[in-house]
Amino acid sequence: MNQKSNIIHGIEAKTSRSVTDQDDRVRCLTLNFFSYKMLIPNACVAEVIELSNIEPMLGAPEWFGGMMKWREQDVPVIVFEKVMNIEASKPRKYRRVLILNTPNNKGCCPFIALGCQSIPSLNIIDESRLAIANKKSEQATHIKLDGENYIIPKISFLENKVSEVMQG
Repeated sequence: MNQKSNIIHGIEAKTSRSVTDQDDRVRCLTLNFFSYKMLIPNACVAEVIELSNIEPMLGAPEWFGGMMKWREQDVPVIVFEKVMNIEASKPRKYRRVLILNTPNNKGCCPFIALGCQSIPSLNIIDESRLAIANKKSEQATHIKLDGENYIIPKISFLENKVSEVMQG
């Protein structure tokens, strides 16, 4: 497997079955947020649902949108724009929510949710479509897909931030 494909595989998808044995393609969801485009390996996504009621959590940081019920579990909702220090909309303006599997399953949050505005589309990404972007951040991996800028959230980073809030 080459360097470009490892970009995607390093985003908690490295042990997933979303990679075929025949090539370096990965099934991913692409979606538009308010001010950026996001790419998420399909293996990281548990479900995409319509937004339901989000209960705010008193004293939580601004990026922590609150808690919502999903399959009879409390799932923390993250306002990813705030994590990235980008001007964000209020969580209630989201239309859908991505329920993501957390890679380390820290106990308090086996799932986290990211609100999103658009309907994600499934794409099969291969190395010829990827380029490494120069920008770096601890919250996301920055790539170019077909010449356009995308971010891939670092779900382990988000899981750790949520765990700090939930235990704190």
